[in-house]
Amino acid sequence: MSVFRRSLRRELTHLQQDKGDRFLTFWLLPALCLFVWWIFSAGQPEQLPIAVLDQDRSPLSRQLIRLVDAAPGVAVTLSADDSSIAVDALRKRKVYGLLILPKDLQNTVYQGHSAELVLQLNSQYTTYASTLQRGIQQAIGTAGAAISADRLQRLGVFTDASFATVMPVQVLATPLYNEGPNYEVFLAATLIPALFQILAMVLTVSAIGRELRDGTAQDWLDTANGSVVLALCSKLLPYGSILCLYGAGYVWFFQQLVPHSYTGSPLGIWLSFVLMNAAAMAVGVLLVALTRNFRMALSLAGFYSAPAFAYSGQAFPLVAMPELAQNWASILPLTHWLKIYNQQWLAAAPVMAVKIPWLILLAMLVLASIAGLLLLKRSGFKPENWGAR
Repeated sequence: MSVFRRSLRRELTHLQQDKGDRFLTFWLLPALCLFVWWIFSAGQPEQLPIAVLDQDRSPLSRQLIRLVDAAPGVAVTLSADDSSIAVDALRKRKVYGLLILPKDLQNTVYQGHSAELVLQLNSQYTTYASTLQRGIQQAIGTAGAAISADRLQRLGVFTDASFATVMPVQVLATPLYNEGPNYEVFLAATLIPALFQILAMVLTVSAIGRELRDGTAQDWLDTANGSVVLALCSKLLPYGSILCLYGAGYVWFFQQLVPHSYTGSPLGIWLSFVLMNAAAMAVGVLLVALTRNFRMALSLAGFYSAPAFAYSGQAFPLVAMPELAQNWASILPLTHWLKIYNQQWLAAAPVMAVKIPWLILLAMLVLASIAGLLLLKRSGFKPENWGAR
């Protein structure tokens, strides 16, 4: 134990003296996490701008525009006199949709015929387009049903019967597990673990790689009495402890922020979070042991972990990706942790129902640790591998 303490003290002394590594270890992660949360703190997209081209200019068209403007996430910011002005606003990204109300809209509707409104959306931004389409369709659909029901009631049909006639078949959609939908739950709470994975690997590569770069690997090993296991454990303990502490803060923060969305066990998700970070650190050890080069290992860590969220299946369905992308996703700890997040923390699934991601993370931790340890022990402490920047 005294050997372990001596080796641990050596690493803590380095952190005390090196401002760059101290900032990287203690301050960068919470700053990035708070920044990501702030970006998505609104929860839902609101007041997305659209343009309206009212060619009818009737009481009905004005009523429809008011209903659209009141729809969640929609804001009518431009009332265009002709289509060229609206299209120019779309191209300049001043608005993300154009709603056209045709001539004789009111006369057509009141004569009992159907009328069509034209909605043009900028589909370069899928979230904007889907939010606008959902809000506008809901507003126009409600208005259309009300007009049809009113017409039937004037003919003597009772109120309940009129609505049943207008909408004989309805879909009762019941959102589950993030009912909002809340983008804090969908994106902020899942992007932050991606930052944890990146920093876990960067801290690991930096801590071990600088010993090789500076030629102090033998001194590091001697401090641990020649035990590579003790040397690695004592070196990585401060960084792992900080990640565990920040992970607990992450779980507590989102549990308090949107408690109705998280129905699973906070302790279980924190333990899985610790396991994910440990697996990422083990992969970092393996990268340093494979390359024996600080700069190359750091580059590979960035290549491996930085785009992990894109391949995780959270934003785009994993089953719809090419097979190569699915295989790449399978070697990322974040991919398997997100399955635990979605199934166990959001949907409150029992542990046994989510055992496969747990076992995969554990296997990644064990296999990467053993491989990295053996490679580092075999060649990492040879003088010819020192000094590579």
